[in-house]
Amino acid sequence: MANKFTPEELQKQAQSIMQNFDFEKVQKHMQDTNHQWHQGGGRMSVPDLIDIRNTARDLLTKAIHDKGETSNVGTGGFVAYKLTWGMQLTFQLAWVSAC
Repeated sequence: MANKFTPEELQKQAQSIMQNFDFEKVQKHMQDTNHQWHQGGGRMSVPDLIDIRNTARDLLTKAIHDKGETSNVGTGGFVAYKLTWGMQLTFQLAWVSAC
């Protein structure tokens, strides 16, 4: 089955997500809970807003370029999805699934 959206359309959706996602809210949560990421050289710290935005954009790009009709990729609380109805970005605090 062919993808519903072209890569260009998915990139536009990702741009819209980047413009409308509340990254400041994520950063505030991370500061309030001391949610740290690896910063290189074995150093851990709460990321700044630029690192948070760059990580989110990288995940969206990876999801777009995945060969599958749908895909998801995540790290540090973020998950980017390419779904049949379009792109999605979440910052997850908890998740459980049972088979």
